[in-house]
Amino acid sequence: MAIFEIGILARITWNLHSLNNEGTVGNVTEPRTVVLANGEKTDGISGEMLKHIHAYNVWLLQEDKSLFCSACQKFHPQRADLITDRTNKPGVAMKTAISSCILCDLHGFLVQRPSIGRPSTVEFGWALGIPDKTHRDIHIHARHSMVGRSREEAKTESEEQEAKTEVKEAKVEEKQVTAQMIYHRPTRSGIYALISIFQPWRIGLNEIDYQYVIEESDRKLRFQLALNAYKASLIRTDGAMTSTRLPHVEGIEGALVISEKNFPVPVVSPLTETYVTQTEELVNRERGLSIKKFSNQAQFNSLIDELLSEEIYKLNMP
Repeated sequence: MAIFEIGILARITWNLHSLNNEGTVGNVTEPRTVVLANGEKTDGISGEMLKHIHAYNVWLLQEDKSLFCSACQKFHPQRADLITDRTNKPGVAMKTAISSCILCDLHGFLVQRPSIGRPSTVEFGWALGIPDKTHRDIHIHARHSMVGRSREEAKTESEEQEAKTEVKEAKVEEKQVTAQMIYHRPTRSGIYALISIFQPWRIGLNEIDYQYVIEESDRKLRFQLALNAYKASLIRTDGAMTSTRLPHVEGIEGALVISEKNFPVPVVSPLTETYVTQTEELVNRERGLSIKKFSNQAQFNSLIDELLSEEIYKLNMP
């Protein structure tokens, strides 16, 4: 089997998270809200956030950071655009960027001069909350001054004197910082529809002259790295505000859709209850497509592990 494309269709349950937010207005952090085709509003986590999580895990899982370009070694978002010793010939610049960096190859880049773009081989849609299975709340938090606390804890005469000294030193800062700051932070829980496409056939492909610029062994390494990054991203989703709102990952279920020929995998949104059945019907109508279902994280990881040893589709170019 030579894998052309892989599609991930899943419903994942995240509890008490704040993975993606619109921004902060005053002292209130607003969660992401999206509108569906029927006009219904629901909670959302952007594809940018999910793609960033996957890219970070690609970077993290690769022990030899010399296989990244100088920008990606530091996980800089501009990637190949920071390479200073490239040529002005687009084809050569593309070849240099792809061959010298795993992350630029897998997750794409945009170079201003010469003007070239490398589309990502990994694509994510929004993770959309199932409307009747998503909940959100706003919690009030406060930051208290340590000055008052020091006074309360000063029990002995020496401790009281030390506290008075600390109060004097803090007066200048207290003029600028209030003793108590109230702020509002969102927390969300629910079942989210997640879709992602991975295109292994494009790994190492210079899409200016459509020639592969790295060896098959290197393509295989990058293929395996991307698959393992999916496992890492879903087993512990580490996005925004996880220092205090690390998601409780309760469960995941869905299907992997695999194409073994130059035909795209179907993507039926898990927003619909029958997404697995509909996908099965589409797969059965097209030779070269297959579907593998999973009902928990362990099964998902096991299916990914089975794919690690498979060959990668390669264009038959003259």
